[in-house]
Amino acid sequence: MPVYQFSLLIQAAGTVLLFLLFLLLYKKIRRRAFLDWIASWALLLCGLGLELALPMVAETRTFVFLLHIALLAHILFLLRGVRRFRDERAGTGAYELLWIVPIVAIAWWTAMQSPTANSHSAAIALVLAAGYVTSAVSFAITTGSRAGRVLLSVSFLLWGVEQAVVGFGYLRFRDPAAMPELLQYGNFAAMLLEMMVAVGIIILLFEASQARLAAEMEQLLHSDQQLKEMGVRDPLTGLYNRHHFNDVIKRELANVRRYGISLSVLLADVDRFKEINDVKGHQVGDDVLKFVANYLTSCVRESDFVFRWGGDEFLILLPRTDEGSAAQKAEELARRLPAIPGVEQVQPSLSVGWATHRMDAEFQATLAQSDARMYEMKLRGKKERELRERNLGLPS
Repeated sequence: MPVYQFSLLIQAAGTVLLFLLFLLLYKKIRRRAFLDWIASWALLLCGLGLELALPMVAETRTFVFLLHIALLAHILFLLRGVRRFRDERAGTGAYELLWIVPIVAIAWWTAMQSPTANSHSAAIALVLAAGYVTSAVSFAITTGSRAGRVLLSVSFLLWGVEQAVVGFGYLRFRDPAAMPELLQYGNFAAMLLEMMVAVGIIILLFEASQARLAAEMEQLLHSDQQLKEMGVRDPLTGLYNRHHFNDVIKRELANVRRYGISLSVLLADVDRFKEINDVKGHQVGDDVLKFVANYLTSCVRESDFVFRWGGDEFLILLPRTDEGSAAQKAEELARRLPAIPGVEQVQPSLSVGWATHRMDAEFQATLAQSDARMYEMKLRGKKERELRERNLGLPS
């Protein structure tokens, strides 16, 4: 068996492996590019089979014509697969069928021009070289694994060089059997490059799947964090809810016992809230609660906690805050509440009670003290408002 035929057999074996690889990949990963590459390597395998059969047939022109069609279609499907691999949205229009015309024309012309009519021409080899170099450039600018892209680009570039050298060999020697032995081993080099292409594709897909898995894990963690936030947040105001308060207070009370730091609590209630709901409606009442929630959050430190305590009541936990500072903060919150849009006729105010926790006391007693001061302020404010309305002759 001549050296070039043995070399063809070796490349055919490598092409079979690459063809099977893409079949297996398509079973696992339904990418349209793999269908094009399956067709591409099936056509290359057909071309290699026809080239092996050429010396054994009497009328070779038809076989050369079919061989050239198979090799040109191999390049067409290879490049289309590269385009789809780079962009999954790349469509397949009816106009692409028009490529059949130049393929048939070039195959017919090169088959008729072949002097020995026993192999593919220099023109076909140079077309293959151009196709492989184009694939190398495309993979070089494709996003994804750097190692995979480099391996694919180098493999296709070397394959293009190999085909160009073989093409110039056809120009000089006409018959592949007359080429120097080194050139006759060109198909063996092509087989090695096909194996490098297989490895490059596997690396590219593996790192892409790793990146996709990492993105999915990050999304899951983000979703899990969102679910946790939803579990500790009041849906209307976005403040911490009463359930989360139970977790926070355990930690803060432990810090009080361990380090002897101070801990204060404020209870704030929206005055005239029922009146707002009755006169303006519950939607306006919800807007008032959101406004107050944002106001309270903006007036405390990052280390403080603001909770929706229930209804129109809010609880503010102030770690490392003594009695004087707590009383001052309560007075400031009640005094500085700005006018709330949409409730001009029934403008609410805030009643804020405060208390500082004692290490030897139950926290419930601290809450009760803060609640009592809040109601005391609420009653005082109500009396002042009624007195003011009587003086102005307004209905109470």
